Amino acid sequence: MLVVYGSLSSLIATLGMNFVLRGIILIFTEGKSISMVSLRESWAFTLFSSDFLGVPVQFFWAIAFTLFSIFLFNRHRFGAHVHIVGDNPDSASQMGINVNLVRVKTFVFVGIGAAIAGVFSTMINFTWWPTSGDGYLLPVLASVFVGGTPTWGGIGTVFGGAVGALTVSFIQTGIVGAGLSGFYVQFFNGLIIILSLLGHRWNQIRYR
Repeated sequence: MLVVYGSLSSLIATLGMNFVLRGIILIFTEGKSISMVSLRESWAFTLFSSDFLGVPVQFFWAIAFTLFSIFLFNRHRFGAHVHIVGDNPDSASQMGINVNLVRVKTFVFVGIGAAIAGVFSTMINFTWWPTSGDGYLLPVLASVFVGGTPTWGGIGTVFGGAVGALTVSFIQTGIVGAGLSGFYVQFFNGLIIILSLLGHRWNQIRYR
């Protein structure tokens, strides 16, 4: 709502709401973590955080969410609207598409995905920390850009985004495997974002 009807930048609105909501959380919890050991005996743990054939269930949920997103983006009218609005909102409006509603729905869908990831994170650790997820903003941006989606929209695929997320998630493992310290992770995340955006811009000029 802030982005669409308040005409704020997506990134600025994300950062602003991040600080507001985390501030509220810190005020009410006084910065203390919440232990959830009893989750191990619940049906929710079995459904969302157990193992199946030796593989974490979260892996299958991630695949299911990705496949659903691919279907929604490529085979559903909503996905077509998202693509058109991202490419040219003025043309989309002239075609009779409610641009603002499509944008709101898209942000809501992304929020649902983030909420699911937060639930998984809590169930894996059996503990909730007020700072959970603080370090994910930069890797998420890197994942999107590496996956082939530029900042100006209109192009990109769900599968590419999933591949980008896998690539970025293995950066830390690769850095440690190369014998470098963990301090290099943030440097390489930033470098990947810059190089990806430069690549997108160069390809856009070449395409035109």
